Amino acid sequence: MKYFALILFLLPIAVAGQSITDYNNAMSKFQKFYNKGQGDSINAMFGHIPNEMQSASPLWTNDQNAAFLEEYGTLKSFRFIGIDKSDPNQVYVFETIFSKAGAKTSSLTLYNDYTLGTFRFITTSEEIKELLRKSKKRG
Repeated sequence: MKYFALILFLLPIAVAGQSITDYNNAMSKFQKFYNKGQGDSINAMFGHIPNEMQSASPLWTNDQNAAFLEEYGTLKSFRFIGIDKSDPNQVYVFETIFSKAGAKTSSLTLYNDYTLGTFRFITTSEEIKELLRKSKKRG
């Protein structure tokens, strides 16, 4: 699991030109595949996997998806709360609500072709905590 998280953190990215709508669409696609247990479809959402990683195990599998569903439950909803500018990848952060685990935060980046560059299933940082505080104040 640590290897999986490390890979997602270290993937090179090129964020440019996408809108919040594009990120919402990616999260919606993730939600659909995740809730249906289709880890292989989530894995197919990733693009530009470096050559040295192509022979490695998939970034997301059906078994991992099943384990996450067991622990966190289904992804009931998500809401964009901002960009974590303290992260070198400037990830787009979403408040995610799971049926078992409740409120969490997830984040992602997209390549120019709208494939996933990085995806952090559950993430936090001081910047993300501040985004959540600001988001709650706005209502």
